[in-house]
Amino acid sequence: MPFIPFSQSLPVTDFLLRIFGVKIENAANISGVQVVLRNSGAIGWIMLLALLLGAMSWWSYWRDTREWVSPARRRLLTALRLILFALLLLIILRPVLAFTIEGTIRRTLLQLIDTSASMKIADPRFDAADLKRAALAKGVLDIRKGLEQSLDAKDSVAMKTVPRVELLRGVLRNDDLKLLEKFAKAYDVTTFTFGAALAEITTAAPAAAAAKPTDNQAQSDPRAWVDKLDPKSQTTAIGDAIRELLTRKRGQPLAGIFLATDGASNVGTQPLEAARLARSEGVPLFIYGVGITSPRDIIVANMFAQEVAFVKDELPVTVRVRGQGMRGETAKITLQLGTEVVATKDLTFTDDEEQTVALPFTPKNVGEFELRVFIVPREDEAAKDNNAVAQRLKVIDSKVKVLMVEAAPRWEFRYLQSVLLRDRRLEVKCWLQEGDPAIAEGEGSPYVKALPATKEELFKYDLVVLGDVDPKSLGDAAIGWLGEFVSKFGGSCLFIAGNQFNPSAYRGTELEKLLPVELGEGLAKQPGPERPTTLELTPLGRTSPMMKLSPKDEENAAIWRRFPKIYWVARVARAKPAAQVLLQDGDATKATRFGKMPIVAQQQYGLGQVLYVGTDNTWRWRKNADDRFYPILWGQVTQKLGLAHLLGGSKRTQLSVDKQKYSTGDRVAVYARLYSTDFNPLKEPTVEGGYTVKPVAAGPSVQAGPREAVTLRAVPEQPGMYRGDFTALAPGVHRFAVKGDDITFIEFTVAEPAFELGETAMNEAMLKQMAEVSGGGFFREETLVKLPELIATKTERVQSTVDAELWSSPVYFALLLIVATLEWYLRKKAQLK
Repeated sequence: MPFIPFSQSLPVTDFLLRIFGVKIENAANISGVQVVLRNSGAIGWIMLLALLLGAMSWWSYWRDTREWVSPARRRLLTALRLILFALLLLIILRPVLAFTIEGTIRRTLLQLIDTSASMKIADPRFDAADLKRAALAKGVLDIRKGLEQSLDAKDSVAMKTVPRVELLRGVLRNDDLKLLEKFAKAYDVTTFTFGAALAEITTAAPAAAAAKPTDNQAQSDPRAWVDKLDPKSQTTAIGDAIRELLTRKRGQPLAGIFLATDGASNVGTQPLEAARLARSEGVPLFIYGVGITSPRDIIVANMFAQEVAFVKDELPVTVRVRGQGMRGETAKITLQLGTEVVATKDLTFTDDEEQTVALPFTPKNVGEFELRVFIVPREDEAAKDNNAVAQRLKVIDSKVKVLMVEAAPRWEFRYLQSVLLRDRRLEVKCWLQEGDPAIAEGEGSPYVKALPATKEELFKYDLVVLGDVDPKSLGDAAIGWLGEFVSKFGGSCLFIAGNQFNPSAYRGTELEKLLPVELGEGLAKQPGPERPTTLELTPLGRTSPMMKLSPKDEENAAIWRRFPKIYWVARVARAKPAAQVLLQDGDATKATRFGKMPIVAQQQYGLGQVLYVGTDNTWRWRKNADDRFYPILWGQVTQKLGLAHLLGGSKRTQLSVDKQKYSTGDRVAVYARLYSTDFNPLKEPTVEGGYTVKPVAAGPSVQAGPREAVTLRAVPEQPGMYRGDFTALAPGVHRFAVKGDDITFIEFTVAEPAFELGETAMNEAMLKQMAEVSGGGFFREETLVKLPELIATKTERVQSTVDAELWSSPVYFALLLIVATLEWYLRKKAQLK
């Protein structure tokens, strides 16, 4: 049957609804009416029967030849009989009026509100549009009329530094917009806040609403939570918040997510990935962007400097600085050691790009200091708390003691020895297995006649560089001492591979346990030259301080790519599970199922560090390339490995933490390896320790806070090893020591996270992309009036069909009665039986 569209407002549709007794919900809409035969399978037999009955009707009226019955009356009576039979036969086909009804079910709208610390930023507004947006949010201008209104000078001054959270509160409480009221009327609204984690806002309904549970939504105040917003989280995880929200509400009918944020996401899942997930779940994101897109702000992002420096030796310091909206402006950056200014530099800002500023200086005094770099804040900056960074710096007057152990003076040994001997921070001694003992007799000779005869002599060194040496020439005792030196006393060992012994001959010895790589079977020994290959930095290598040849990541990667190819690498199977691979062979033909072959790898072995270098061709980088990078590389390697033992080695108390810098709220794990007076491992089940906290910027006269106790418990199957955990609650320099040995301690820094002030601009581009990807919309103050309507258009509509039975309705039977009665009356009038 043909489809007949109607609108619910048409009189015909209303009439049909009334006479057939069809009831629909107020929220529903009739999109069409259709006549449908519910028993259409019998239509063939019905048509055949209709033909037969039609023939009988014609014959019954036209066989009678009585003259007083006119032809016109015969035709009328025949037609009435045919209509009657048709109506009777139609009952068998069960005709109905099918009303197509379109409506919506009440859905849930999720409100996701950013309560990170960046929402406290009071953006300094200079652009007229930004000032008007603030006035729209605060109700000074009519939010329904957009940016076409004028703002007087007095109101402009008042709107100049309104914090972002106040803009958000103003929008949510705006009486012209009535956003929350419209949401509450159309949807079941659930509100969440997020920063580092997601938290649901529970609003208690008033007593009257409690008495009538079905009216809670209508009677509770949708604005009750607005004034309680407290933006203090030091991180923003937009992506994680959306993902968790979708997980919690999966399977429920959702109208969408209303997200109010400045877009400063700095941890967790990428927001665009979360937006794609929302689209796949059918949940559009409707995003209100809070803040301004180009605030003026100077951001001192990072400072890169060693934590330990040598007195009267130049210390390289690099700082990353960015100026938002500061193109062409100048500033002075200052480096301060304690209370002394040690370096300054003038800089000019470019297009919001990060600049790297070098501020080298030479410390003159021994001690522990705060190293602080800063730029004096300007009056027009969005945030004045992100203009400085600081770290602890320890200046020492000791030298790293290095022992080089080698079989013969191969090229790698010669070049490396030359570099290390010229480094005034190092005290280098060398033992050549094949060397003439007489070379150690000359005045000032760096050579020694023999290896240390006792472990006490070995433990005086901080770093042992083990070249291509036959393990038999070392002896089992020396190899055992070396393992103990690293694992129990925090020493470091550097393996430099060779084509004779290192590491192929170390399989099955104590040295194999120290190696951060697995040797495998038949892989290690490759005596001859090979096809030239290029070494590649791994992701860990790009961030390792030892591999940093430039403070700029792109420039550092370019330097490594420019290094000449090498002609030999030691074949190994893979890195050990706990090892970190810094450099790998770029030749894919040498890769295994575990990935490309590691060339430089490091691992923690007990209390000490082990670094493996799987080639003896790095000397080519000095001979055939820019030779300035070769001493930088090996200087960083030896210092990194040797300083740990220099600063705290060879003691009966060995303390370590998993990192040197923590954020407040982080869990700190402290490890202690403890020995008795005769250097036997301690056997007590627990040991008491504790820490004190001193402000980072405090001078030497400032006393640390009270001691906080920490219990260290013995680690199973590791004699003398203890572990304790505590939460870093307060920022400052933490000094930890075990009870009874306050002379030996370890220090680490705890600071408030600074993620929130690393990016102060509202990330409009990302928020728009999230809205587009998810199928929602992005809004500023001037377009928020369109938000409820857009959410409604995005809401899925549900169609259903309601039947009005024609064949059994009173109207149908009334029609049958009318036709039958009319025929009977006309027959009687025509004197027919």
